[in-house]
Amino acid sequence: MELRGTLKDFSLEAILGLIRNGHKTGTLRLVVTTPVAMQRRVDLSFLGGEIASVQCGSLRGVDALREAAICGEGSFEFTIDSTLSPQDETVPIAMDVALATIDEARNAMKSLGAALPSTGVAFSHDVPADNTVHISVEEFRLLAVMHDGMTLNDLIATNAASTVDSMRIVRQLVERGLLVASPEKTNQAIAGLGERTG
Repeated sequence: MELRGTLKDFSLEAILGLIRNGHKTGTLRLVVTTPVAMQRRVDLSFLGGEIASVQCGSLRGVDALREAAICGEGSFEFTIDSTLSPQDETVPIAMDVALATIDEARNAMKSLGAALPSTGVAFSHDVPADNTVHISVEEFRLLAVMHDGMTLNDLIATNAASTVDSMRIVRQLVERGLLVASPEKTNQAIAGLGERTG
């Protein structure tokens, strides 16, 4: 059984169900686009129909699965490989955990998408100079790669965390006043450029 198609025709849950019910061993490759228009390749390995490992770039396991879960556009291909064996990096994911993770990631994406500005809005730092600010390790990691003028897509692309986690961290930083969305800055810069050239 080899499967091939698009995520418009088959949901991720349906694909996982077919592989599980067929007790298949092989690799499911997804070539997908996230809701913020970023391209991803996700590889899921199966042993006897169970998820043996998931990888998306540097993301592994549940984090990689969450990246696949939020993508509604893209293609998939399942290739049977009866000789596939667990690797040292294999982190199995039980199917009930996988399905719960998919549902949780989609719900989080909807909530975050509604709470954050559009992907083209520029962000800038706004750390109060006179106050001590306590940040988490994940907030520090995002702020360490951030520079003024970056968009949400830029922040997601440069952060090592998944799309959903990166968006959650950005939302936390915006809510705490440590990041400021400033579309008017971009518009003012464009207007200022027009005045200088005009």
